[in-house]
Amino acid sequence: MDYPTREEIRSFCTEQSFERGVNYYHQERVQELDIDGGEVRATVRGSNYYEVAVDIADDTVRTRCSCPYDYAGDCKHIVAVLLAVEDRDTDTDSATDASPDSALSETVDIEAVVEDMAADELRSFLLEIIEDDRDIRDRLVAFAGEDTGKTVYDYKQEIGQLFDSAAGRGGLIDYDTHVDFSQYYDLAETHRERGNVETATDIYRAITEAIRENLNRIDDSGGYHGREIERAIDSYVETVAENLDSHEQKRPYIEYLCEGFVEADHGFASDYYDDALRTLCTTTDDLEYWLDALDERVSNISLDAVAGGELTSAGAGGRQDASASDDPVEVSADEQSTEEPTEHHRERTDDVLYTSDFTDGPLTPDDFTGGTLDIQHLAVGTLKLEYFVGDAFEKLRVDDPTTVETHTADVDPSESTAGETEISSSLRVRSLISTYIYILRELGEEAALPSLYEEVYLETTRLCKQYAERLIEEGNEDRAIEVLEDGIETFRSTTDLRWLAADLYRERDTEAYRRTLKQLFLDHTEWAAYDDLKDICDDQEWQSLYEEFERQFADNRQKLIAMYVHEGDLENGFAELKDSENLSLVRQYRDPVATFAPVEYFEFYRELVVPFAAGETGRRHYRTVADHLEEMQQLVPEERFDEFLDFLKDKHSNRPAFLDELAKAGF
Repeated sequence: MDYPTREEIRSFCTEQSFERGVNYYHQERVQELDIDGGEVRATVRGSNYYEVAVDIADDTVRTRCSCPYDYAGDCKHIVAVLLAVEDRDTDTDSATDASPDSALSETVDIEAVVEDMAADELRSFLLEIIEDDRDIRDRLVAFAGEDTGKTVYDYKQEIGQLFDSAAGRGGLIDYDTHVDFSQYYDLAETHRERGNVETATDIYRAITEAIRENLNRIDDSGGYHGREIERAIDSYVETVAENLDSHEQKRPYIEYLCEGFVEADHGFASDYYDDALRTLCTTTDDLEYWLDALDERVSNISLDAVAGGELTSAGAGGRQDASASDDPVEVSADEQSTEEPTEHHRERTDDVLYTSDFTDGPLTPDDFTGGTLDIQHLAVGTLKLEYFVGDAFEKLRVDDPTTVETHTADVDPSESTAGETEISSSLRVRSLISTYIYILRELGEEAALPSLYEEVYLETTRLCKQYAERLIEEGNEDRAIEVLEDGIETFRSTTDLRWLAADLYRERDTEAYRRTLKQLFLDHTEWAAYDDLKDICDDQEWQSLYEEFERQFADNRQKLIAMYVHEGDLENGFAELKDSENLSLVRQYRDPVATFAPVEYFEFYRELVVPFAAGETGRRHYRTVADHLEEMQQLVPEERFDEFLDFLKDKHSNRPAFLDELAKAGF
């Protein structure tokens, strides 16, 4: 692959952009450079972090940058990346040009040199090296099998200094800063190879705990540093598993991992400890000890209670409504004087999500995602509701908070972490329940599972679905339907539950089957449910339903257009698009709606693109205009499109960046 030379790079931009790009390159602002043939991707640190993409094919170089540069030629960020590629390409060529014979002739036979040295000389040389290099000294001690005398605390202090060195202003560690732990991994590996299990695991433990204790200082903690936690925990459990066989030997390590699982203040870290325990606990004794260790740290859940059917709703997840109790709630005089009565005014609608449905405090990413996304520290800007729930809800309202104590397990973290925990209580109980279910299955305590599921199935849709599927396997479909309906009434995201219910209703209850399919379409836009519903309706029934859907979507034009397109009613679809005057929708539905009247579609598209092109500046905006032009180009003969293109170029002739982006797009 021939990449642009320095002179070619200079020709892509103004002299000012080139000089600034040279400065950026020499200041090592090009980061995360990824070269894959003709595709180059990189991040460049400027006043912000900008994403640069370069595509090279057939002697054509296409470049993109997320910065707001709005002048002629490429920006300084692109220049800096191209210079980095050109420099790396030159280094690669130089390395390739060096002949193997010449490299071999320069290789020194180290073994022969060592063999010829006197023991005193070799000893003096070694002592001189290790005197000023702590890493080599520690490696030597490990290789010799000697006790280092260091504790987990000592290693954590050393690793903590790495974080201090990497921190910027205010003690925070930037998004793209990766603390290097390789020297400690190397040291632990040496101990591991020599069979020093305790020291090796101490080092892996120190890495894990040092990172966890510094996560609040790190932007994007679930990224690189989250993966380092996973690596250290995996190395810890691998070291134990490959060296220790008996249950008695594994007990302290099981206990430590269990403590980490319960006390981890980030969902992803808790999951890593859980995975490690599942790897390490391979015997009945291991599993029972793990269960006992959990019982010591979590109140209200125990194997004995589960097996005996004594698990209470106030324990592991039961949703017991306090208002349903026959006994009045006692409130002390002090509480009466300090607590203001609150009234709940909740007129529920399907397009509004209320925080009190699932939380008793500020929303966390885990509340939305159940811990499946590692986004504890935001590195991509403000997260929006629709990122998590799609178009299921239009608004998020903060109303009077409810409490979650009645359906969570009580976790008693140690004093060192008691006030610092960030993992939500709802996620914590879900994780605990999942672990308990795993252990019970591994122990063969299948008889205890129904009792546990009965208490916790309304904690999450996943647990609800698991329980219903288990009931179906056992032939208890009536109870499965009850469980699913409870879940549908309880949860907001119920697509999977409704599909499972629909399968059960298909042959049992036609009206319930029809109702479930209808809600799958209305609430979740499931087109398969729409088609199934249409298949079981006669013409008159379907016409009535279709008109109902039109009324339901009167305030949601996108869904209405989607329904018309799905039905092949392109005339009504086009009419709704024209009423919407929404450029993104016009582009989205160009195919197939434009086939109804391509020339009219082009003219309408044109009316929207002209003010849009003039409304903003910046290369990103201009590339969006070019994307629209690519869609429009397919609607009319070439002469008509070229006429419009010439109009746009003339109208924006004072914007060289606009013309430049059109040229890059082939216009």
